Amino acid sequence: MAFKLGSRSKGATHAGGVKLVTTPLEKGTVAEARNDGTIAVSPGVKPNSKLMKRVINHEMKHMKDMEEGRAAYGEGWIMWEDKIYLRENGIIDGPNGRWPEGDSNHPWEQEAIAAENNN
Repeated sequence: MAFKLGSRSKGATHAGGVKLVTTPLEKGTVAEARNDGTIAVSPGVKPNSKLMKRVINHEMKHMKDMEEGRAAYGEGWIMWEDKIYLRENGIIDGPNGRWPEGDSNHPWEQEAIAAENNN
């Protein structure tokens, strides 16, 4: 995910009732929706920027999908719409083939990408 699923946090603010934490993330990852109900955001994303708004919308879609039971994840797997897909070394063997985490070919990413420009 140019924004991604799945470190330790510094600083926190709230967006739509979800805690945002600023923390270094894996190279190429801007943000992550986490199982603990937080969204981790890379320190390079400026608060109140257009990118921050897109990131929050994207990750909030993932959070909503997890809350509704459409999506879940753990070490080595992702669940999407009641089907389990294996994840290893940053690659997910998903419904549309083997793609890196965060790739727009994954259906959960397609929906999150579509939500990025929602107000």
